[in-house]
Amino acid sequence: MFAKKAVKSAAIISTAGLLCTAVCSVFPAFAEERSGFASGSAAGGSQITANAADAPITGDINQDGCISAADLSLMKQALLTESRDPAVTKYGDVNQSGKVNALDVSMLRDYLLGRITKFEKGEPDGDPVSGPQTFEKSYDFKPVSSLKANKEVPDPFIFCDGSKVECKDDWWRRQAEISCMYEYYMYGKWIDGSDDEVSYSISGSSMTVNVKRKSTGKTASFKALISLPKNVRHEGGAPVVLGMHKGISESTATANGYAVITYDSDGMFSAPGTAADNNKHTGAFYDLYPYGRSWEEQTGELMAWSWGISRILDALYAGAAKELNINPDSSIVTGVSRYGKAAAVCGAFERRIKMCAPSCSGAGGLALYRYKSEGKTYDFSSKGGSAKYTYDQNEPLGSLQATGEQGWFNGRFMEFRSEDQFPVDQHMLASLCVDPERYLFIICSCQNENWVNAPAQWMTYLGAKHVFDYVGLGDHLAINVHLSGHAVIAEDMEYMIAYFDRHVYGIEPKKDLSNLTHSPFELSQNKDSFADTFTKNWLY
Repeated sequence: MFAKKAVKSAAIISTAGLLCTAVCSVFPAFAEERSGFASGSAAGGSQITANAADAPITGDINQDGCISAADLSLMKQALLTESRDPAVTKYGDVNQSGKVNALDVSMLRDYLLGRITKFEKGEPDGDPVSGPQTFEKSYDFKPVSSLKANKEVPDPFIFCDGSKVECKDDWWRRQAEISCMYEYYMYGKWIDGSDDEVSYSISGSSMTVNVKRKSTGKTASFKALISLPKNVRHEGGAPVVLGMHKGISESTATANGYAVITYDSDGMFSAPGTAADNNKHTGAFYDLYPYGRSWEEQTGELMAWSWGISRILDALYAGAAKELNINPDSSIVTGVSRYGKAAAVCGAFERRIKMCAPSCSGAGGLALYRYKSEGKTYDFSSKGGSAKYTYDQNEPLGSLQATGEQGWFNGRFMEFRSEDQFPVDQHMLASLCVDPERYLFIICSCQNENWVNAPAQWMTYLGAKHVFDYVGLGDHLAINVHLSGHAVIAEDMEYMIAYFDRHVYGIEPKKDLSNLTHSPFELSQNKDSFADTFTKNWLY
C-alpha cells in the first residue's frame, strides 16, 4: 500500500516501538486488506497517500510520498526524546500552530484512522490527552483499623486527602495514588522487572522463560505454550494474546491472524509453576521474591501471576518476538475466574499491555464489591436465555479471605471486615487502564455465573466509563456479556479481535461493535436504579 521507502520503514517502526514502550506504543501500519480504507473511509474519503487536496507534504515526515504509520512513529520518537530532527520540525506541524507537539501526533493518528479527512489550521478543539505519568510512589495511607465502613461507592475523582481532581492533568496524579492504594490494601507490591534479567529458549511450541534477580543472583524459570497463526495479516508481526492459562479460544485467535502464548501461572504444566495456587507462596516468583513479614514483601498470587506475563513480554522484546514474527507492542492479556482477576491486575499495572481483557473475574477482579445481585431475577431472553433467571449467592469477602483464596491477596487484605470498609472499589481498578494508548475489554457471562456476579461487573463498567469519558477516552472501554460459559468463549475472542483491529490497526470490523457498550442488565425489565444513582454524588 505504501511507497517503497515506506516499506523499508518497518525497521524504524520496530525500533521506535522499543524506545516508546513506557509512554506509548507504535501505531502499526495498515494491513494489505485495508487498501479499501486507504482510498476512502466511510466518513468521506480519508486519504492515506499525500495529495494536494489534503496534505501534500505536511505529515509526511520521511518524505516518501505518503503519510503512513512510519511518519507517526517518527513523530512520537522525536517528541519522546526531545529530538530536534529538522524533518519533524518542517513536516510535523500538521495543524500549523507554529510548533510540533502532542496535538500534532493526535491529529496525525486521527487522520490515519480516518477520523478526520484533512489537517485543519490552528489548535484543534479540546486539550490533548497526555496520559499516565510516573510519580514518586507513596504509601502513606490509613491503617485498615481506622477505615470506616461506607456503603457509598468511592468517588474516583477525590484524592485521599480530600482534595479534588480539577483537570485532566490532576487525574493522572490521582490514578497513580489509586495504583498505590491497591498495592497497599489488596494485592501487594507490583514487581516491575527492573531487578530482573530475562532470557528465553524456544523449542517447537514451547518457550522457557528464565529470570535472574540481579540484586541477589537467584534464578528461576517457568514455561509457556505458543500457538502461531498460519497467516500473519498485520504489518509488523502478529498481535499476541497472552493467556494466564490454556483454553482461551486459541484456535479462534490464530484463525484470525493472532498469536497466542499461554503460560504456567500456577503449576498446571509442571508444579509449582510461577506461583502455586495454594497459599504456600511457592513457585518461580516466590523463589526470587520470598513472601515475608512486612507488607512490602507480601505480594499476592494475582500480582505474582501478573509478573509472569510481564516477564513473557520481556522475553518477546529480548528477541522471541522476532523469532516468532510477533508484534509485542500489540498484546492482549486475558484469563478467566481467578485468572480473570489476575488479568485485570496485570492490565492495571503493566503499561506495556495494549489491551486488558479479563473474563468472569468476579470479586477481587472487576465486580463492584458494593453491589450484590443475590435474589434478583433477570430476563435473558434477548441473549437466547431464560426469561426468568434468579441469581443466588455472589462470592463474599469471607470466601476471598478463606484459606483457599487468601493467597491471591496480600496480608493487609485479611484485616478488612466488610466490603464497605474498602477505600476503593473495582471501578477504580478498571480506571488504572485509562491511557490514550491502551484499552480495557471486560468479559462476563449473564447466566450460570451467579458466584462471579456479572451485574456487578456491569456496574464497574458504568463507573469506569465516567473516568474514561472524563479524559476523552470513552471508546477505549468495552464490555461483552455473553449468555453462558465460565470462559473466554469464541464469541468473546471474535469481538476482542474486531475491537482491537479497529482501534489499534484501523481495520473496519465486520461485527457490530456498538454491542460492546450495552448489556442485558440495562434493559427496562432488568435495570436496577442503582445503575443511575451510585455515581450521583461524584464530581464528574
